[in-house]
Amino acid sequence: MSYTVRLLANAQRDLADIEAYFDDHVPHETERCLDAIEVALDWIADNAHQPRVGRFGLRHVSTEKFRYYIWYRLFEPERFVQVVAILHHRRGDDALAERVP
Repeated sequence: MSYTVRLLANAQRDLADIEAYFDDHVPHETERCLDAIEVALDWIADNAHQPRVGRFGLRHVSTEKFRYYIWYRLFEPERFVQVVAILHHRRGDDALAERVP
């Protein structure tokens, strides 16, 4: 049984920023990048427990080609995943730390 995936406001902004970046710099790749993120979100919904808990008590998965990490928390009794951030792999712990209360 899959989990509901909910994006926090920061993660929604990350997604909008990613789309804007690709639209400005490599518009022919925008749809492929957003599709890759959607595939990763779908995978999380079906496999939320697989990644181990890591930094800041979060789990994460990576998109394959575009190298974005999707950082999330798992809420077991409620059966949902809370996406905290969608960040490029080159962004460090400081960028992620800003998102974690």
